[in-house]
This record gives sequence, structure tokens and C-alpha cells, in this order.
Amino acid sequence: MAKQQTNRPAPNTAAAAAPKTAPIRPTAAKSDSLFTEGKHDFIFGRQHFILFGVGLGLVLLGLMLMTGGQQVSPDVWDDKVAYSTIRITIAPMMILAGFVAVIAGIFKKA
Repeated sequence: MAKQQTNRPAPNTAAAAAPKTAPIRPTAAKSDSLFTEGKHDFIFGRQHFILFGVGLGLVLLGLMLMTGGQQVSPDVWDDKVAYSTIRITIAPMMILAGFVAVIAGIFKKA
């Protein structure tokens, strides 16, 4: 069997050289975010971050005050070392004060 030829038009060399581009659609205005240009105000100001730092420092100081309690001798138990006022009373108050400072930093009006 012989191959049939199809009647195709000759390619236009000018049209083949320049590809068609898609129509350009107008874009909507971009919403404000940190990645677009525009006003870049943070939610928290300098005073907020100072309160965050103070709170974090108080929490870390309270945790450091709670550590320790090593006995002088492993054979002798000393209540004054393990249950000192600093570890039982002052350290938890420092941690709570740190949490209060962080919460105050969050809820403080700008």
C-alpha cells in the first residue's frame, strides 16, 4: 500500500519565527506582608521585647537556683541542703515572676 499524502499548507516562516505570547492579565494589588513593599511595623515594640528578655532571665535564674542540692557525703542525708529556702521558696517565685513578666510583655498595649 502506498502512503497517502495529506494536504498541509506550507509553513509561514515569519509566523514560525515569532512565538505567540499569552495575553497579559492585570494583577490585583498585593496584600501587605513582610515580603512586600510597604509599611513594616512589628506587632511588638521595644518595650515588649525588654519585658520578654526580663521574663526569660527571671525564669532561667529561678531554674538555676533550683539546681544543686548535692550532699556533702553520700552516706549522710542533710535536709538543710536539699530543702533549703532558696530551692523551695525563692526559686519558684522567680520563675512565676518571669512568667508574669512575659505575659505582661504580651498583653502590654503598644
